[in-house]
Amino acid sequence: MKHLAILIAISLAAASIAPITGFAQSPSPTAPVTGMKKDRTTADPATRKAMREKALATRQKRADCRKQAREQKISLFKRRGFVRDCMAR
Repeated sequence: MKHLAILIAISLAAASIAPITGFAQSPSPTAPVTGMKKDRTTADPATRKAMREKALATRQKRADCRKQAREQKISLFKRRGFVRDCMAR
């Protein structure tokens, strides 16, 4: 019993002496402090418009595929695969 008490005391002493800050994440010296990363820029309006149109077309196609799946009464578990195959066409 005496050995257990000594072991616990030594463990507590070692834990209190060890620097706790070693477990925290240290800031990376290469990480930007604030602001946008240099490789990320805002696209010009024409590109943004093209991206919006492409996203709209994708959403519309997915909605049509979901509608087809409902009309064909495909079960819920097989519907995701059906929509994925439909989108690939």
